Amino acid sequence: MSKQFVSCFVVLMVLFSVLLVVPKTEAQKRCAKELMPGTQCLLANCREVCLRTLEGFGTCIEKPAGSDRYTCNCVYNC
Repeated sequence: MSKQFVSCFVVLMVLFSVLLVVPKTEAQKRCAKELMPGTQCLLANCREVCLRTLEGFGTCIEKPAGSDRYTCNCVYNC
C-alpha cells in the first residue's frame, strides 16, 4: 500500500511541476517585412540585407502571383 502511495505521490509531483512550467514557455513570435519594395529581388542580396538589418531570413516571393516580379521578404523574431 505504501509503495502505491509513494508512486502516486511522485506522479502527482511531476505532473504538478510540469503544469507550473508549461505556461512560462512561449514560442517566439515571427514577423515578416517586405524589404526594398519596388526593386527586383536577388536572393543573395535579399538574404544578406535581411540578416544584417533584422537578423532574419530573407526570401524572394512572387508579387503579384503569376508574374515574373519578385520582392524581398524578411522573416524575423519580433
